[in-house]
Amino acid sequence: MSAAKNSVYHQLLPGIILGISVLFGLMILGDVNKVSLQFLHFHWLFFVYAILLSLVNYFFRFLKRHFCLSYGCNQPLTLGQSFHLFTAAFPLAVTPMKVGESFKGIWLNRISGLPVEKAVSVFLIDHISDGLSIFLLVAFGTIAYPDLWPFFLLVLVLFMVAIFFLQIKPMMQGLFNLSEKLPFLEKALPELRRSMDGNPELLGIGPLALSSLLGLVSWLADGAALVCILVGLGFSFSWYIVGAAFLVFAFSMLMGILSAFPAGVGVVEVAMAALLTLLLGFQPAIAAAATILFRLATFWFGFLIGLLIWNVSGKSLGIVTSEGRIIEN
Repeated sequence: MSAAKNSVYHQLLPGIILGISVLFGLMILGDVNKVSLQFLHFHWLFFVYAILLSLVNYFFRFLKRHFCLSYGCNQPLTLGQSFHLFTAAFPLAVTPMKVGESFKGIWLNRISGLPVEKAVSVFLIDHISDGLSIFLLVAFGTIAYPDLWPFFLLVLVLFMVAIFFLQIKPMMQGLFNLSEKLPFLEKALPELRRSMDGNPELLGIGPLALSSLLGLVSWLADGAALVCILVGLGFSFSWYIVGAAFLVFAFSMLMGILSAFPAGVGVVEVAMAALLTLLLGFQPAIAAAATILFRLATFWFGFLIGLLIWNVSGKSLGIVTSEGRIIEN
């Protein structure tokens, strides 16, 4: 394996180690024997259903990414190229965002000639629409808990404010100016500013609404995957379980998005296990088992798909050279 290829895999290693450590940590916290017993009695057909729903999630996320690239950049990417590039980026989710977006931008530049900076800005706007979709999903999940309607209202207001700010340039300019005085905004907002300057058309009401809708459908599929996991663990299907599962999933993903960890690894798992324990009154072993099974069927399943793409289609896609080196510059 070449030094360059080693360099790429080296970028994945910390995220992989963290992810494995978190899963084993959950087993220890839930009691290894009790968690193992949950796996033993799990109805594994529902794990297959969860994987199928994960594929639905990836399909709609792909449609959103292809729309963003086609609408924002007007690049002659075929559906096949776009799909392979999308799936090849799955392993990069365990890298820091700047590293992952840079690799994706470089690969897209090799395929289409699109400047790396513009490509990266498209990916960042794609993440913005993901965040908006998760906000809506959190609001949907609170329907299962009428006592949380103030939280629902707060989420809805935050969503509308976010849309409002993204549409009015003077307000965004004021926020950018404010970021120069506030250290905690100093790093995040310049990236947003470059994205908005590079692809203002993607932040229009129409494109942003469509991309957020596609994102919402994709995350609904993942929320349904968590429902399948819970049913597979022996819980009876009910609309209460559905609403609770969506709330737990959406809030956990939101915590992951807001965290500094790659793909929210560690944060998502801890938040999900804690919410399942506190909100639904699950025993720690059940909460740990549900979280582990869910993450394996969704996030880590996609990670393995991406590694497969690297080895099977990397050369034809143009992200791997004839010598087997993964392109990184």
